[in-house]
Formats: sequence, structure tokens, C-alpha cells
Amino acid sequence: MGTYNKLTKVIGRVKYDIISKEKRDELVAQAEQTLGDIRHGWKASIDNFCMQLETNSPHLYEFWIENWFAEKRDARSHGRIYAVLDPDFDKGRPHAYYNPETKTAIIYNTEYYGQCKSWALGIVCDIAEDQHDIHSVHGSCVETNGQGIVLIAPTGTGKSTHSYALLKMKGARIHSDDWLYVRFIGRASAEISERKFYLRTNIVRVFPEIRPLLDKSKLENVKRLSREEIDQLRKEKINEGKLQRMINDHYIAHEYSRAILDPRWIAGSNKFVDTTRVKKVILLERNRNNSEIVKKMEVEEAVEYLERHPREQYLNPYLIVKTPEKIEVRNNFFERLFKFAPPYLVNTYEPVNKVQQAIRNIVKEKK
Repeated sequence: MGTYNKLTKVIGRVKYDIISKEKRDELVAQAEQTLGDIRHGWKASIDNFCMQLETNSPHLYEFWIENWFAEKRDARSHGRIYAVLDPDFDKGRPHAYYNPETKTAIIYNTEYYGQCKSWALGIVCDIAEDQHDIHSVHGSCVETNGQGIVLIAPTGTGKSTHSYALLKMKGARIHSDDWLYVRFIGRASAEISERKFYLRTNIVRVFPEIRPLLDKSKLENVKRLSREEIDQLRKEKINEGKLQRMINDHYIAHEYSRAILDPRWIAGSNKFVDTTRVKKVILLERNRNNSEIVKKMEVEEAVEYLERHPREQYLNPYLIVKTPEKIEVRNNFFERLFKFAPPYLVNTYEPVNKVQQAIRNIVKEKK
């Protein structure tokens, strides 16, 4: 089961506070004292921004190195994350803090790698959108015959299912699984953020061919269901066949199990692309009260849909700073993006094959 597997006490992103520079300095001094000489530090290059990690967790250090491209050792950092395990700090309570002025995050008492990863991306987003007109999308992207198709969706609505299914189209190449950067250079150009994907292992439910790849990947929180969890799922009246598959297969047993996977392993180097031109954006929702599978949206309608989405603004849980000024910047970005890449709303409540065919019809449709 994988080359390495870490079970973490915390299995999701923790609550956080936006703090002043004075509070930041206080917390950094405390973090530095805790870290001392027994620390792991590494500089990642995320879309050419240097992000520094300082931690006393070997697991976070291991996944950080595996996840990102390496930055030069003597590069000046644009942002910094202190990920510190300290049972004496606030009685060991997991919590996070961010100071926008210095682009510094201090994360206490969690080894869940998703926290570090999402905040690294969130900090780069904070810097890039204000200073460089480079913008972030929490979504996946597949290139088909030279056109980048971006899928944006809430958790559980089929983003991974349908983006990986698109790979089976002739001329398709995978670009990104979770996050992409967009800049405007006479077109909407999308660039990757990660060297390797940090993805849910339960993707093997719909793509069992990925299972052998997970066997040679580094894993996080992959374990079998406990007796208590099985009993709870039965109380929730989960399909018995699905439950038995979850019981027998550790990769599909938990929603929070993750793997660090090289995208080139999925379909080969010739099926991977690091830069593409965004031509269409597909917003996914699961709505049992709507019989319409596909709706082509107006630009203003799609921007408002993302800004006011009840589950997560811009369907992006990694955004850290959410001021009115940031909302204006992000609305302006999506308005520009949708003029290059028309937005479509796709309802994934219907059967997977039917929805996938509808998405392929959008891909093939000429603007």
C-alpha cells in the first residue's frame, strides 16, 4: 500500500485568523523558538514565486518536497509558512494565522498536508493577483486538441470524474487537477502550479486503472474503515455493494485519504501539458431540482454565480484574504476570462455517462 503512508490526527483545514504585523512578529518569534535547530526548511517555486516552508514535521517536509518544483536555495522568498507542532502552544489546539502585509502564515499543531498546500497556493494567489495580474482558479484543466477546458466545481459534484474521463478523448492531455494560474497575453493562458498532484485516493472508484499508480505513491490517511465507521454508514443507509467495496479497499474507504501522484504516470509524458490556452469554462453543480443538463451562461451571470455561490465564494476554499478589494479584483478577472472562454453550467445529477457526453458536446462545439 504505497511507498509511505502517514495517518494524521487532523484531517482537514483548520480555522484561521487574519492578524496584524505585530501579532505576526510575536507568533514567528514563538515558532522560531519551538523549531530551534531541529527543523526542516525548503523553498518551493510556485509559478515562479518562492514559497518557504519551515517545519518540525518530517511528514509535511516530505510531502512539500514531493509536491512542488524546487527553487534556488539562495532565492529570496515571496511568502513563508511556519508549520509548527507544539503541544504547549494554546494547549495543542490546531489553528492557523496569516498576515497579509508580510505574506506570512503560522500553522500550529496539524500535520494534514492539505493545510500547507492550500495555504501555499492561497498566499501566491494573494501576491500574484495584486502585483502581477496573475490569477488563480481552483479547478482542473484538460487540453483537447489545443483548447484548454477548465472545470470548476464544489467538492462531490464530479470534477475529477469528468476531467479524467475527458482524457479518453482523442487529442486530450491532462494539465492540472486542482489549481491553475491564468494570465492574459492576448489570450487566457493557463499554467500549472504543482509538480505532482495531491489527489483523493477514492478516485479509483471511477478510474480503477489508477490503483497500481497509488501503490508506488506517497500516501496520507489511507486506512481501512473502522467497525464504528461501518456501523455509521449502515445507519446512513449507504448502498451495501458500495459499502463492501469500501470495506475491502483502503483506497476508497475515506474521503480524506490522499496521494502524491506524478501526472505523467497517469497517461505518459505525451499526455501531459504544462501550459494551455483556456477556451471554455465548465461550472459543475449537482441539482436534483433542475432537469436541464447544460446551460450556456452570460458573462455577468457566471461572475455573479461564482461570487455569490452559497458553498464557497468563487468555488475556491483556498482563498485566505476576502476583502471587498479582493472581490473586485476577482470579479474583474473572471469577467475577462469568460470573454476569452465562454462559461457553461452543467448539472451532474444525471447519470455519469449522460453528463460526460454533454460535456464532450460542449468541448466539440464551435464558439
